[in-house]
Amino acid sequence: DIAYAKQMGMVIKLLATSRKENGRFYSMVAPFLLNEDHPLYSVSGVFNAIFLHGNVLGDVMFYGSGAGKLPTASAVVSDVIDAAKHQERNIMVSWSSQKLELGDIADSRSKFFVRVSGNADTDLGKIKEIFGDVKLVQVPEYKDEFGFVSGLMSEADYEKKAAKVPGILKRIRVEERI
Repeated sequence: DIAYAKQMGMVIKLLATSRKENGRFYSMVAPFLLNEDHPLYSVSGVFNAIFLHGNVLGDVMFYGSGAGKLPTASAVVSDVIDAAKHQERNIMVSWSSQKLELGDIADSRSKFFVRVSGNADTDLGKIKEIFGDVKLVQVPEYKDEFGFVSGLMSEADYEKKAAKVPGILKRIRVEERI
């Protein structure tokens, strides 16, 4: 998977995502492929980031150290000091009490990178019949497999189509900037 990501000029990141599509909210934690234009592409090591896209604000990212004993100790001490400073006081937070209804993840839409055992010369035609127009990805060192990137589709549509393709080894969602 890493070799294919590198071949495409992308990286694999474990993301916790949440988005609103067609009036429904979807949330998941999964590996995603990010291209070099994505703000989260270069986040690595002990650093974490939160990337947000707002309809008025646009894109914004919060980035900083988020792992290791010193950052964790600093955060714990900060929380203890904050609690001590606000003893016997309630701090109001403007959260809605309305329960958020999550949509069925099967309806969420993504592009997918799919790695398949076989030969692109003989198997790609069948894959295009099932998945439609796909982008072929090959890594020269891997002769008995290839990959492709699908068009945008729901998780449920991907599962139906994937069931018709023998030899699927892996799939990773492709995160595109909004």
